[in-house]
Amino acid sequence: MKMKTNRFTVSAAVAEDVVSSESFPSLEPKPESQELGVVVKPPAKPRLVLKFIWMEKNIGIALDQMIPDHGTVPLSPYYFWPRKDAWEELKELLESKPWISQKQMIILLNQATDIINLWQQSGGNLSS
Repeated sequence: MKMKTNRFTVSAAVAEDVVSSESFPSLEPKPESQELGVVVKPPAKPRLVLKFIWMEKNIGIALDQMIPDHGTVPLSPYYFWPRKDAWEELKELLESKPWISQKQMIILLNQATDIINLWQQSGGNLSS
């Protein structure tokens, strides 16, 4: 799989004086210093994203990390419900990642619950 990578460099340049004081003796260089500010927008934070495979007899749930301008990194395999308790497997995975906050974990598990409930109510049929 080829990953798209964007690399960029931010630079600032100051135009030099084209006219020197030797050409025009009345022009004296100013001794004041000039400060240039460059504002670089910080990169967007990586996001955690749940992915689903909606099938007639199973639903698969996986966790990816989306890194802006770079792509996605899979953090888990697909967990299939009702073959196994996908919600519990997802919970164990999230708890094993100390960099995922409690708040993020709750949000992701609630989203997974909503999708599993929707799948159950539809009987695996997307059109209902």
